[in-house]
Amino acid sequence: MLNRNLFMKFTLLVVKFFLLVIIFPHIAGANLTKQAASDEKVKALVPDSILYFALQNPGYVLLVEKSTQKAYLYQVNRVDHPLKIYHCSTGENNGPKSKKDDKKTPEGVYFVTNSFTEKNLSSIYGARAFPVDYPNPMDRKLGRKGYGIWLHGTNQNLNSWDTNGCIVFSNEDIMELSEYIGERHTPIIITQKINFIEKKKLQKERAELSGLIINWLKAWSQSHIDLYMSFYCKEFTAKEKNWNQWRVYKRRLGEKYGRINIKIDNLQILKENEIVLAKFDQVYKGNGFFSVGEKRLYLQREDSEWKITDEFFKKTKEHIQESPGLKKEAAVLAIKRLISAWQKAWQEKDLQSYMASYSEGFSSLGLDLKGWKRRKSEINKRCGQIKVTITNLKIKILSSKRAMVNFDQEYSSVIHYDKGRKTIQLINREGKWKIKRETWTPLEERKKR
Repeated sequence: MLNRNLFMKFTLLVVKFFLLVIIFPHIAGANLTKQAASDEKVKALVPDSILYFALQNPGYVLLVEKSTQKAYLYQVNRVDHPLKIYHCSTGENNGPKSKKDDKKTPEGVYFVTNSFTEKNLSSIYGARAFPVDYPNPMDRKLGRKGYGIWLHGTNQNLNSWDTNGCIVFSNEDIMELSEYIGERHTPIIITQKINFIEKKKLQKERAELSGLIINWLKAWSQSHIDLYMSFYCKEFTAKEKNWNQWRVYKRRLGEKYGRINIKIDNLQILKENEIVLAKFDQVYKGNGFFSVGEKRLYLQREDSEWKITDEFFKKTKEHIQESPGLKKEAAVLAIKRLISAWQKAWQEKDLQSYMASYSEGFSSLGLDLKGWKRRKSEINKRCGQIKVTITNLKIKILSSKRAMVNFDQEYSSVIHYDKGRKTIQLINREGKWKIKRETWTPLEERKKR
């Protein structure tokens, strides 16, 4: 019996040894290998949101994932892993914000518009706060309401899904984040769940979209309107214009301003929920027109191609000024039209239209405007048909408000004929040229001189 018990104990020890030394390490090793492979796979993936940043001004992106209540801080030239990961709290209710007091956090790409330190804040905002631009132009177009969405700290314990819509961090974290957030530059991308993709796919999409922006800009700068409009989807709308109206509008501007020069800077291309935002600073120069501002293009896939669905421009500076040559040319043209209308009204004895060519301060031959009108009315009653011929017209622009006109004038009617040189002084009032004074020298007197 003793030998049998010893044998049983020996056998049990052998089995345990076999399991411990041979089987368990094999299973554990397999699990570790599987976990390591999974970790390597995660490390090889990148968020699909950060597509392009200008090399000269890269910066950071804060990517907020509502489903996990985490915020990932990325340096844009190193998207293969986050620089920091923070715990955060978003709105009590699920889904993107659409109206006031719905206790939801918006989803999309936003930018910080201001910053406040603790001394300028109510205690509910903690140590630091950053308002964001909700509702942004796209939100407003889609009818989304509400306001007051901030990134801020808290003096309380941080609980998940516990805000009225803001993104809240611990005071320690918001103070650290403040070192990386630039007003109107650092994107705050808020999404339900981050979509991770292979780096090669991100690089391909980056090249595709940055190339599209370059080709769109080239077509616009060269006024190739048909090519330019091919970048827009047929459902595109902007400034209350549909695709066809936008095409007509852009063609008209091209004709108005002639050769244009457009430069863009600080290009950022970002994506959230398959909607791409291309944001950049734009400088537009045309003949007599100059503007600077921020442009936002929103793009979505149409079949297999990216197309612009919406466009917004916020100008920071605009200047409309014609070059001296263009101003002079426009003034000469306006004066020629004035003299032609004045001649026509005089011949047709249309006294009202004739007198409309004169300024209120007009004077000639000792007569003011009212006296001149009475004189012309009396002559019209007596002279019958009138013919006025103008030759050798010369126009001299003296300033933006003054001009001088000279021409040979031949006048004939049933009762009178004369020929001489007329000089007319013009003034510009509220953009309209008017006759201030006129003199006439008979041809005989001119020959005597």
